[in-house]
Amino acid sequence: MFSTTAATISALIIGLIIGVSALSLVANELGKRAGLSVVSRFALAGGLGMGVLAVGIKVVIIATLTYTGMQEMAEAGPAVRIAAKNRLPEAGPQPEETRVDTPLMRSRTWRALPVKARDPGENPSTPEKIALGRALFFDINLSINRTLSCASCHALKEGGDDNARFSTGFRGQQGDRNAPTVLNAAFLTRFFWDGRAPSLERQAEGPFINPVEMAMPSLDAVVERVKENPGYRKAFGKVFSGGAPINIANITRAIGAYERTLITPDTPYDRFVRGDDTAMSATAIRGMALFDKVGCRSCHVDPVFSAAGTVKTSGTYRIFPVHQADNPFLEKYDLLIDGAPAVFRVPSLRNVELTAPYFHNGSVSDLEEAIRIMAVSQLRRDLSDDPLADIHITSTLMEDGRSLRMFRNRALSNAEISDIAAFLRSLTASTLPD
Repeated sequence: MFSTTAATISALIIGLIIGVSALSLVANELGKRAGLSVVSRFALAGGLGMGVLAVGIKVVIIATLTYTGMQEMAEAGPAVRIAAKNRLPEAGPQPEETRVDTPLMRSRTWRALPVKARDPGENPSTPEKIALGRALFFDINLSINRTLSCASCHALKEGGDDNARFSTGFRGQQGDRNAPTVLNAAFLTRFFWDGRAPSLERQAEGPFINPVEMAMPSLDAVVERVKENPGYRKAFGKVFSGGAPINIANITRAIGAYERTLITPDTPYDRFVRGDDTAMSATAIRGMALFDKVGCRSCHVDPVFSAAGTVKTSGTYRIFPVHQADNPFLEKYDLLIDGAPAVFRVPSLRNVELTAPYFHNGSVSDLEEAIRIMAVSQLRRDLSDDPLADIHITSTLMEDGRSLRMFRNRALSNAEISDIAAFLRSLTASTLPD
């Protein structure tokens, strides 16, 4: 590398000498023809020289970096060169011809869930703040009739939701969206099904004043309820500085700090990814490979298994359902909204075994059925145990004859669906927070 750099510098110096001489002659000749003075001719030569020098420097930098990259690839061996050659863009599922049997996608490194979430700069955690947030999370006095808390719809031991199609709020009212789990929400970047909240703190505001949930008349009313409790007045004074520490911003900061501790990193999947070869069954491992191969992983990105996670390969949102033609599930499970698909934040699949019913409307209670729906609605897969169904041929009549295209791996069998379900169940935590 040193000899190459020295040779490059020598070539640059020689090129500069030749270039300066040539530019001086050119500028002098142009100056004479334009009737410029001697001083103006020197200025012209200088301007031309700076432009040529800039281009020359860029060329040398590019050449050096290219050589360095080739050296590094040569030192790394053939595996890196093959990976670089086969690398595909990760912005969603690839067209069938490129996605099928792509070695890189099958070998792309899987990520385990961190055991601790990163605090936002404006809300650093402390043990006292977390304890305060837990008290607020379970406090039924923060609802209008003092019967509901955050934990009413997000039961931690049930998987972080309430296992109901729609949660029951004030006076028995129900909304029209299935409650997402709060577990591992620390690793998400958008909240609610429409993703309207950009942080845990902003999300925590919503249920307080939602008329079908906790139904408080205003956020100021929530603050007054907190002030009623002498224990809160003392705790807020210790955790937050300032003359009036009890305000809605600090209330949601405390809840957010607590919710960032609700992490479940001890799953068979995480143990397997960290090196325990016995943590997952052979069935689950097959399902893990299928989950990647058929395209599920393009939207459900590990480690939190959501495109709305802090680790992502493409946008946060997805249209659902994408494919409507010949889709028997649309009407059966009422998947359309006002007769059309909608855009949703991609939900996390962590602890999905515990969080049925599924989808935005909570219409599906069986995990295998949810996989079938996603295969047809999002990935345009066929469902069949017939090996011949794995091959799909399209025929197009052309002016000069007929064109045929063959697509492989188009169908999912019941065995493959069971394998994927086994993998998803490996995302269930051994212990749940409380």
